[in-house]
Amino acid sequence: MRYRKLMVPGLFWASVAYNMGVISFTGKNIIESLNVSKFEYGLLFSITFIGWFIGSFIFGHFSDRFGRRKMVVIATPIHIVATVLLYFSSSYWMFFVLRFFAGLGFGIVLPILSTIVSENSPPAVRGRMVVLLDSFWTYGWVLGSLLAYLMLPGLGADWKNYYLVALIWLVLIPLSIKLPESKLVVKVKHQTKVKIWEVLRHRHSFWLWIVWFGMAFAYYGVFGWLPSIVSDYYPLIRSYQFVMISYLFQIPGFLTAAYLVEKIGRKKVLFSFIALTGISAFVFITGIAIAEMAMVGMILLSFFDLGAWGALYAITPEIYKTKIRGTGAGFANSAGRVGGLLGPLVPSLFVSGYEMVFLIYIAVLFAAAFFSLMLPETKGIKFE
Repeated sequence: MRYRKLMVPGLFWASVAYNMGVISFTGKNIIESLNVSKFEYGLLFSITFIGWFIGSFIFGHFSDRFGRRKMVVIATPIHIVATVLLYFSSSYWMFFVLRFFAGLGFGIVLPILSTIVSENSPPAVRGRMVVLLDSFWTYGWVLGSLLAYLMLPGLGADWKNYYLVALIWLVLIPLSIKLPESKLVVKVKHQTKVKIWEVLRHRHSFWLWIVWFGMAFAYYGVFGWLPSIVSDYYPLIRSYQFVMISYLFQIPGFLTAAYLVEKIGRKKVLFSFIALTGISAFVFITGIAIAEMAMVGMILLSFFDLGAWGALYAITPEIYKTKIRGTGAGFANSAGRVGGLLGPLVPSLFVSGYEMVFLIYIAVLFAAAFFSLMLPETKGIKFE
């Protein structure tokens, strides 16, 4: 697989980011229109990750037995339709159920896509290819942010029209014929049964799950609430501008990580970028009341956090053998979804202010950085 062939898997990846982000960009609308508490709003993220956990856990295993591409094609319409149907939701519980199904689709798509790209790429550029695939998360997230900036202020009471734009991702259905199947899984899926215990007993699985948990706990806690946090300090239009500009800096973060993972290795990039994300979170929260400091903090957060995610997605499938690679990546993703489930609930535990919330996220990030040092360096390894 070469760079031009990343476009179709990348669009599938961007669709997940877009449909994940719509709840963040309409947070204020949901809280006010449905008359829900911050805790109930946070639960919308949590139920998404419960669905994500189930999708990653079960269907990563199925992808080792029945093929990667088939699982992605099945899952993509699930999260698109679940997002579009939010338009018709008249109650909090309808939001709740639909976000579960969206999360189910997310959990199937992402770990399998990264495994497909990893297994179809030459060893010399494999990590870079996976990081570049992960960069499509930014394109989907920025598109959602841009449309929220352009649409939501003028929609007023009709703000749920914003959800209908997710229909554009149905173009992925005919494009799915261009999605490659993993060459390696085709060779092995009929030869051996997938043994789940091999993943559970793998000597690096436990450390990998901790890193995934910590990364997701902090990322979805911070970025899930970021639009709402900034809007508490600045007018709505300006807050959308701040958030959207900071998201754009995710792109150079990914590109820097894509370059470095093949130069200095996955583990060094992962450790340093997670640690710098923690420092960036401190810069942001201590300067939130000052526009310039808030912007610097958000830019640094976006740059380093998404670069760290790229390195994590690169190293994860490389740790496992081909016959359990989909299962291993799926289990790791599931560990991340547990963190993603809990992280967005943290702000609801505090009556006011976000300083203590961010101290918790920062501590978790530094713990994840430490445990990333327990992982092996996989740069340049050849798949059997």
